[in-house]
Formats: sequence, C-alpha cells, structure tokens
Amino acid sequence: MGQGAGTIAGLIAAFAIAFVILTFGGSMPEDLISSAIVDDFYLHMDLEARLAVVGTVLYPSTLGSTSLGQILTYGAQSATVLMALAWGAGGLIAGLLARDFLQGILAAVFAVIIGAFLTWLLFFFIQSGDIELLFGGGSMLILQAALEGLLYPGIAAVIGGLLGGGITRER
Repeated sequence: MGQGAGTIAGLIAAFAIAFVILTFGGSMPEDLISSAIVDDFYLHMDLEARLAVVGTVLYPSTLGSTSLGQILTYGAQSATVLMALAWGAGGLIAGLLARDFLQGILAAVFAVIIGAFLTWLLFFFIQSGDIELLFGGGSMLILQAALEGLLYPGIAAVIGGLLGGGITRER
C-alpha cells in the first residue's frame, strides 16, 4: 500500500491500542499500566482529556527531562510497558503496509513524529484555544517535551517497522 498509508495506519494503531488498554485498565495487571494512570484516564470524562492521558503514555520523558505528564500534572510520568507495546504494534502495522525494510522503518518513524506534533496541538488546544499563543513559551515547552519523548517510542516503532517490512517485502 505504501509508506504514507503505513504511516497513518501505524499512528492510528498506536493511539487506538493505548486508548483501548487504558479503557479496560482496571482489569489489566499493574505491570502493564499503573493504576494511577488509569485513574487519571477515568477521572476525565471528555475525549480530549482522555486522549491527552494517552499522549502522556505514548510520549514519555527521556534522558531525565520533563515529561508531558509532569507538565500537565496527570497521566504517565515516565515510560511504561504500554508505550512499547503500542508503538511496537504501530510500527509493525506501518511496516506491513509499507512492504519493505526501509519504507517500513521510515513509516514507523514518521508515525511517531507526526503523533508527537498532533499530541502537542492537542495539549495546546486543551490548555488554550488562542491561535496567537501557538508559538508562545508554554506551547513551546509542551512541544519540547513531546519531541524529547520521541526516543523510546521511536526505538519501539523502528523495531516493529523493521519486522513488518521484512514480513511483507517482495522476495
């Protein structure tokens, strides 16, 4: 199908997997997802805030920097097993649709990058709906945290994209 379709499908798959697991998080083991994150997910009733909690899970802090969860004071404060599971599966789906090693890896990485920018915009519109503040200090701090949180999801997605591209490549 191609790299573009793989990118979009991988992005949707990662967010959908994390959303579904958080929805049924009360019956999931504590090792998969912390009960504090699930409680934050259940605490918010609107879809935007629940997607924001999913964004904190999918883009954790790396290298000791401030995470999205720490900025927003809810959601995941660090990397979780769910992040690796969601991005690994998202990368796998991206690679399956891209149908080659390199295109699978690129589709998976682009899915992670596009997701970070969409998560940044989601957080911005939850906190402030004023477009004039989009490139203000607070918004740039959220963007920085989202982009710094790309390392672990990128690694998981690359592994999934490599596997998916290898499975469906032409022989």
